[in-house]
Amino acid sequence: MLYLQRRKSDLKAVKDMELNMELLQELVNLVKQSQISELTIRVGDWRVTIRKNPQTNLVSTTAPLSRSEERLTSVSEQKQETSPYVPVVSNWVGIVRRTKDGKPLVQVGDNIKRGQTLCWVDALGVHNEVRAPVAGRVVEIFVEDGQAVEFGQQLMLLEVAGGE
Repeated sequence: MLYLQRRKSDLKAVKDMELNMELLQELVNLVKQSQISELTIRVGDWRVTIRKNPQTNLVSTTAPLSRSEERLTSVSEQKQETSPYVPVVSNWVGIVRRTKDGKPLVQVGDNIKRGQTLCWVDALGVHNEVRAPVAGRVVEIFVEDGQAVEFGQQLMLLEVAGGE
């Protein structure tokens, strides 16, 4: 557990703080660069928990999409060595959006391409795309449209296509 000592003026600043993407990025960097594995912060009605993944020593962040895709690819490559299945996890805390124009983006049994948008996670008003880390087939979907998800929560399970 991590305890941060603050002056009274700092505590007032923290109390008046608004949760935004810059603050979230700073918190992710704090966890990434420290030896702590988890940090929970409450700001207003929001509670955000940032965890390091102890199995792969990777930290998912609210980074630009290209870096997120690199992390997903790295995790999926490690998983491919031991299993033909690749989990798709949320890199954000928010609300899952699985439909576009009233139709689901993907369903169980659908064949998907690497980089294809599987769903979105609305986090602090930002629509974050969740893309397929590998080409393959959707085996299982663990979340419904409109469901709240947490950082690191498994959204779907993909079966890797042969040859990838």
